[in-house]
Amino acid sequence: MNNTLEQILNLSADAEDAPANGPFGTGNQVLEQTLRDFIQLQSKQISVGTQIVGSRTVPWLDFKWYTGANGKFEFPIDDGAVTDPTNIGASNYSVQLEKGQGRTVFMDTVRLRGETWENIDRQQLAIVRALAEVTDNDILTKVLAGAGVTKAATALFGASTADEEGDLLSAMDLIYLNGRVSGDEGLSLVLPAEVRSSMLNTQLFGNVVESLQEHLNRVANLTVFYSRDHTGGYQAPSNSSAALGTSAILMVPGAETAEHFTYNGPGFQETELTRLPGVGFDWLLTGFMGTVIHEHQDGAASGKNNRICSITDVIA
Repeated sequence: MNNTLEQILNLSADAEDAPANGPFGTGNQVLEQTLRDFIQLQSKQISVGTQIVGSRTVPWLDFKWYTGANGKFEFPIDDGAVTDPTNIGASNYSVQLEKGQGRTVFMDTVRLRGETWENIDRQQLAIVRALAEVTDNDILTKVLAGAGVTKAATALFGASTADEEGDLLSAMDLIYLNGRVSGDEGLSLVLPAEVRSSMLNTQLFGNVVESLQEHLNRVANLTVFYSRDHTGGYQAPSNSSAALGTSAILMVPGAETAEHFTYNGPGFQETELTRLPGVGFDWLLTGFMGTVIHEHQDGAASGKNNRICSITDVIA
C-alpha cells in the first residue's frame, strides 16, 4: 500500500468527496482506526517508559498472577525417588487497567484557509505527545514505587562532591546481590533530564577520554534514558505529580521486571467520530492501560521487585 496517511484519511484537496464528507469518508471505521493506531504507535516511539518495561496489548481489564513458592530442582536423588511439587497459588498480585481519553476537533474553517493537513497533523501530534507523557508518568511512577532496593546519592549529581560513577556501581551491586538475576544482565537507568550534562561531560577513564554515560555503557552494559517528568521539570497537565521526584531509576529492563498493558479487545468503541453541526468533526480516542511490577519472591515487600533500585536525591 503506497498511499500516504493524508491520502488514507481522505484529506487531499483534490479528493472528489472532500467538500461533501469533510476530512473522513462517511461511516468508514477503518480510517478512524488507522488514525488511532498511528497515534498509539507514534506515542510508543517517543515514550521513555515503554523502552524499559515490557509492553503488550491484552484482551482483559484486570488480571491476577500467582507466584507460588520458590521453585526447586533436587539433585542428585535416588533412582526410585520422586521430588515434591512446587505449589502454585500460595501468593498472588494483580493489575487493573484504567480508562484514558484524548479528544480533538478537526474544524471546517481550517479547510477554508488551505491549511488542512498542517493543522490536523499538529492536532494529531499533540495527542501523540500527550499520550506518551501520560504513559511515561504511569510507568515511571509505578516502577519507582516498585523499587525493592534503594541507594542514596553521595551528593546531588553534578555537584563538586558528587560521585556519580560510584553511586551507580553501588546501586548495580544492590540489584545483583538481592534480585532474581543471573548476574550478567544489562541495566537501564532513567535520570532526571536536568542532570544530563553530568553524564555527558567527558573525562579521563584510565587512558580513554569519554563521558560517564559512554564509560558505563562500555564497562557495565548500561543504557541511559532521560525524563523531564521530575521535580522542577515539565509537568503535563494531566499528570498529578512528578514521576521521578528527585530520584533516578536503575533496573533490569524488560517484561520479567515490569509490564505495561493496553486494552485491545471487544467491549467498547475505541474511536468515535461525530459531526458537530457548523463546526467540524469531533474525534475521540478512548483507551485502557495499566502497569504492573512483577513479584519474584526475592525478599522484596509486596508490590516491589529487587531487580529495581531507586537512587534518591540525585537532584534537589
